[in-house]
Amino acid sequence: MHLSLATVVGLAGTLLAFAYTVPQMRKLTHTGSAAGVSVAALANSTVSGIAWTIFGVVEHEVWVVLPAFLALPGTAGAMVLAWRRGGSRDRMWLPAVWALTIAVLTALVPVLGSRPIIVALGCSITLMVGPAAVTAWRSHDVSAIAASAWAMLLVDAALAGAYGLLADIDANLIYALVASSGAALILTRLAVPPHVHARLVRLPDGIDPDVARDDLSLAA
Repeated sequence: MHLSLATVVGLAGTLLAFAYTVPQMRKLTHTGSAAGVSVAALANSTVSGIAWTIFGVVEHEVWVVLPAFLALPGTAGAMVLAWRRGGSRDRMWLPAVWALTIAVLTALVPVLGSRPIIVALGCSITLMVGPAAVTAWRSHDVSAIAASAWAMLLVDAALAGAYGLLADIDANLIYALVASSGAALILTRLAVPPHVHARLVRLPDGIDPDVARDDLSLAA
């Protein structure tokens, strides 16, 4: 049985797309906390997963359908857990606006062509990594963020970009660029020592900086 390079890359990307959604859901399950986790980012990702699945079906691209579809349970599950465990609910209007944008651009394909929806899907990962990065950098406690999930997203982005090159799918190339940049930004935040972050970001009113710094050092 002969497997093309595109098939091998697509299969690897599918397996990794499923795998990188598991660590965050598992960490939320075991820790009982959603410190530093953005509910809006996970909701945006769930909407994007549905949109990518439909796009793959329309384009008859099985290696676009499978990664998006198999990542949905983990992303949606993490979203529900983050909501229940008190994750950040800032910018919760974004998922509704994003879903509406996708619906409008899809409806306008006969008029505008497919380029706008392709660009929108390629940039869709911004709506996951954007709120996630902002929440992480603003949060003094990021203990609920699964570093392994973001590390795997870097690899997933590389595979998605490779498949985009092999199969000539521009949306995958845009996704790869944005996803890798966002994942690197969040991993950088996780690498920042608590006492350094306490100096960079203002603590909430009423919290003693010295006490907070001690607590953060213990949590590190």
